Amino acid sequence: MFATFLLKESGKRGTAILKSDSLTGPFHPHSDEIVTPKDWFSLDGTLYIDEGGMPWMVFCHEWIQVGDGEICAVRLSKDLKKSTGEPVTLFAASEAPWATSFQHKTRNTRKNYVTDGPYIYRAENGGELLLLWASFVDNIYAQGGISRSSTRKITGPWIHDEKPLFSSDGGHGMLFHDLHNQLYLTLHSPNKTPNERPVFIKMIDSNGGIRRQDDE
Repeated sequence: MFATFLLKESGKRGTAILKSDSLTGPFHPHSDEIVTPKDWFSLDGTLYIDEGGMPWMVFCHEWIQVGDGEICAVRLSKDLKKSTGEPVTLFAASEAPWATSFQHKTRNTRKNYVTDGPYIYRAENGGELLLLWASFVDNIYAQGGISRSSTRKITGPWIHDEKPLFSSDGGHGMLFHDLHNQLYLTLHSPNKTPNERPVFIKMIDSNGGIRRQDDE
């Protein structure tokens, strides 16, 4: 399990890796420490295995530290106990045409762009390498338009869709196939604790990419 923690010493956030013999736990530390940089505000790490079989973690460098939030990737050791090398910035939130800056009551001297909940998906039959993530559109939480690696490699460059997949106060999306092999996007909405509920959107994987089924 990749989980975000608040660090006692610095008050910053980072991602560590846990393990368990059961899906229901208990979970115990697997990585030696957090695998994101200790001096960063980072969250939402997710595992990606590249075409050479090497593990990476894709994660968010938070807007509260950099203003224009970033999606980053870092190589992991084969045993998933530590990061190896320096993080690579894949893109910043403002590079996506659908994302807009949002107002924050205590950080109001700059434009703030959020990156949240990255999820990597390889389309079927050797298709595109896709990255789903969330941000804000006109101060409303949104599941973003799909980002696509033009090289089909994790380091990109990344090209961004024009419009978000879901703009009704929901995000942090992930993809899964049900028992009948139907592809779904699941996300939480509204973005307000404790009212979050799961939303399920049928998707289609075809022609090397994915799209909402109701877009047909």
